Amino acid sequence: MPDSEQKKFPGIIPDRVKETNKQILSQTLGFISSAFVLVAALAWNEAIKATITRYFPAGSGIVSLLIYALVVTIIAVLVTSYLSKLAGKVKTDENPK
Repeated sequence: MPDSEQKKFPGIIPDRVKETNKQILSQTLGFISSAFVLVAALAWNEAIKATITRYFPAGSGIVSLLIYALVVTIIAVLVTSYLSKLAGKVKTDENPK
């Protein structure tokens, strides 16, 4: 941006740069967090599959897959429900009435 525009709008350009840097940092942290969540989910996936394989014979393929899907669904619902309640509580604590 030319110097003449910067003189017309003092402080705006540095503020935009600061805001952009904050957004980039926020997005980067979000991506890193998501990557760790994916790794944790894959670890749980393997753990649950190993547990089901241990307790169900090799010939019960469809039954073990259904049990696996049910277990993962229950865990997902419980975790999502807990996180929703936690997010609501945090939001309420930030904005007391």
